[in-house]
Formats: sequence, structure tokens, C-alpha cells
Amino acid sequence: MKYKKIQFHADDFGRSKEISNNIIKCIKFGFLDGVSVMINHDDGSHKILKKLKGVSIRLHLNLTEFPKSENNKNLSFLKLIFLNNIQKKKAIKEINSQINKFIKVYKPKELKIDGHEHIHMIPWISEYLLKQKIFNIKELRNANEKLMLPRLIDLINFNYLRNFLACIILKILSFFKKTYLNSPQFAGLLYSGMQNKHTIKKSLNFFKYNNYNNCEILVHPGYSSLKEKSKFGEKYFKFYNSINRKKEYNLCFLKEIKKELLNFKKGK
Repeated sequence: MKYKKIQFHADDFGRSKEISNNIIKCIKFGFLDGVSVMINHDDGSHKILKKLKGVSIRLHLNLTEFPKSENNKNLSFLKLIFLNNIQKKKAIKEINSQINKFIKVYKPKELKIDGHEHIHMIPWISEYLLKQKIFNIKELRNANEKLMLPRLIDLINFNYLRNFLACIILKILSFFKKTYLNSPQFAGLLYSGMQNKHTIKKSLNFFKYNNYNNCEILVHPGYSSLKEKSKFGEKYFKFYNSINRKKEYNLCFLKEIKKELLNFKKGK
């Protein structure tokens, strides 16, 4: 029997201790098997992750949410698109720093990269990464998600419409620069921040229908609490402390989803 590959993947490991601890629980006691690491927020959890078996680990490049202790100024996705050459050089220096630190800490056999808030899809950033032979990048996430037909409930959901617009922006950017590099078929932006068992099943059925054999579903089970509020800006704290993140945490233990993932691997 030829098995298909499906990765149940979490972003934002390393952003804070609670976020990392919750992701680790999803690996140890659930069925999460992929993690993207924010290396420029040192929360002390890297040693734990390194010891876990069977986990795909990527670098989660971060240029939009720097530690408060640093002098770097946070940049939005849109601002990053339009940086001038001087600003780009500073950003590239930070990119190199994060890659080198990730390599030093995790010593990966193969370097895999994606981006916080999908910044790696910005043409000048993806172009820089793909040209850097010295880093020998083996995988760069292609977040240009294939669009699935929306459910009726999606059409009146503000979060879905916002995510749909984000997908369109990435498609436009992808038109100018190809960012695909050994990347699994991706699903997770359309339902970012609102994943549930129905959206997971919908993605799996879409993968099956299109006969994709190597796939990734993104979830955000790493959530924080009030005791870590000082570590975040107001906008980001609402994001990391949202009830939806706690729901996505629970998804990683749901036997019904685990069964669906196993059936997909077996081609059922």
C-alpha cells in the first residue's frame, strides 16, 4: 500500500513559554507532527522540542513581531513589500541572523523555512531566500493556497472574508515571483484562526478529490494567557489569547480528526 503524506502543523513555537508549552502538549499527547519555530523570541523551550521524535521542524522567519528588548521596529506585511533598498538590507541582516541562529540551535539535516504572517511570500524576500546557496534551503512553504468552494456560513463570516482577501493578495504576489520549493500542498490560510473539525475535514476532502499526495494543514494551537500579556502588543495579545486558539489546541487531541488523517494517509 502506497501511503500519502499529511502533516498537521503548528506555527509560532517559541513566541512565549505558554505558547510553546501548549504546542509541546499537542505533540506529546496529541497528533501534531510539524512545528515552525520563531527563533528570535527565546522562551527557553527549544531544548524540549529538539528531544521530541518524529516532528518536522521549520524556521518561522519573523520580521513583524520583534521582542520588546530589541531596537528593531515591527513592520507590517504591506510595509515589508515596499521597503527601500536601505531598509531591505537591514531586513536581510535580520533574516540571516535568524537562519544562522536556527541552524546553530537545531542543527537541521535539511533547512525548511516559512514566515510569520507569511512574509516569505513577499517577492523580494522569497527571491533572496531562494538565491542563498550557502544556506541550502530544502523547503520553502508555498502558502499560495488552492481556493476551495466556500460554505454558505463562510460568506457571512468576517474572518473568512478577511482570510480570503489575504489569499488573493498572496496569489497576486505569487504571480510576480514563484515561491514553490519542495512544499507540501498547503491549507490553513483560508480558515486561519477559525479551524474546526469541519474545516479540517473539508481540506482533507479537497486534497483527496485533487489526488494530492503530500499535504500540510496549518493550525494555531499555541495560545497564551493574561499572565503573559506584557510580552505582546495589544493587537497580538488578542490574537494569541483568542478563544479560537484554544479551540484549535483541542483539535489536536480529537480522535475523529486523528482517524481522518490516518484514513487520508492510507488513501481511504
